[in-house]
Amino acid sequence: MERTKIYDTSNARDEERLAYLAQVATMYYEEQKTQQEIAKSFGISRSGVSRLISEARARGVVEIIVHHPLKTNKNLEERLIRAFGIKDARVLRGRYESYQEVLAWVGKLAARYFEERLRDGMTIGISWGGALYEMIRAIRPREFRNVEVVQLIGATGAEATPTSGPILAQLLAERLHCRSYQLHAPLIVKEERARAALMQERHIKETLGRARRADIAIVGIGTTSPGYYSLVRAGYLSEEEAQEVRASGAVGDVCAQHYDLQGRWLDFPLNRCVIGINHEDLRRIDNVIGVVGGEVKAAAIHGALRGNYVNALITDEAAARKVLQLDGQRI
Repeated sequence: MERTKIYDTSNARDEERLAYLAQVATMYYEEQKTQQEIAKSFGISRSGVSRLISEARARGVVEIIVHHPLKTNKNLEERLIRAFGIKDARVLRGRYESYQEVLAWVGKLAARYFEERLRDGMTIGISWGGALYEMIRAIRPREFRNVEVVQLIGATGAEATPTSGPILAQLLAERLHCRSYQLHAPLIVKEERARAALMQERHIKETLGRARRADIAIVGIGTTSPGYYSLVRAGYLSEEEAQEVRASGAVGDVCAQHYDLQGRWLDFPLNRCVIGINHEDLRRIDNVIGVVGGEVKAAAIHGALRGNYVNALITDEAAARKVLQLDGQRI
């Protein structure tokens, strides 16, 4: 986490400049405003905002607060790795009062995990979800000019929340001061022929080509549970359509590709209409980090692990225990 310092200087002109930098830094680091939003507020260009943020860092207006390591449950991590053959797992210790609190802390844990693996020159794919939003908020801003952030699935249209794909890709790119590639396409095109045609559009084809070559993919794991089903909340599906999806056996999704409790991809129309990478593309990426919290997501996490859609998992204790129970293991 970063925050602004308070300065006392006898140089009135410099004090005014520092106050200006502090105001910009506060909006960016603490209020989580995008550079575009700040530019609009001050009536300046986005590149001007980027220069102000760089100056704020260079002049010490922004201080870095060192966090103590977040405690994880090593036993549950080892059990998840053995049970599902995944590369890695992080299980956050403790119980939390609300689903949103779980997401916030899992996001912080994921941010640290991601930062340890971040290297210049990487291509990073990102999907959507509340935990991913919290992760990006917790990432320390850096200078990685040769990193690329690529949107894995479409999410425009009815989805206009801070957790949507285009906004997350933009926010992560701003955090790393690098370029983002966005699909600028709806998540779902319900006519299969229309979807096939759209997937051949030059910009979408090139963006998805980059996504398939990602070094790291950071993905949310969605559930079809009522009240938590992101496609319903985003307005892509009606509750009646969601019930049809559940009736087909779907428990969750990664990148909007639905699967059952054992991880089997389900061959129904919705899965054939997503604008983005498919389940086979995802399996070919070497490092797919699933960031998800909450016991309500346990069935979806279990299916994602069984289907080999993610090979590293960041979650919390309650979710991890429930996943192992669903897998028939004693806790």
